[in-house]
Amino acid sequence: IGMDRHTPERFAAFEEQVAEYPEVQECYLITGQDADYMLKVVVPDMDHYHHFLLNRITRIQGVSGVHSSFVLRRVIDSTALPLAYLS
Repeated sequence: IGMDRHTPERFAAFEEQVAEYPEVQECYLITGQDADYMLKVVVPDMDHYHHFLLNRITRIQGVSGVHSSFVLRRVIDSTALPLAYLS
């Protein structure tokens, strides 16, 4: 998600709005990309994604662009932390 202005108020308003959407599983403020936020969104199909994108995300004041990527297959999906080096 790209934002039109990088102000604390703009970011706070965006974060408050996406926190209300049950489809949003994760939201990250990021740097080093052509985006300001990265969302992990879970929807049942592309029709629902299309509706979510057009009727929710792009209607949030300040959103200037959206770049979408889709998971085709989980190759590795782990939450284990490699902490063996601490011993």
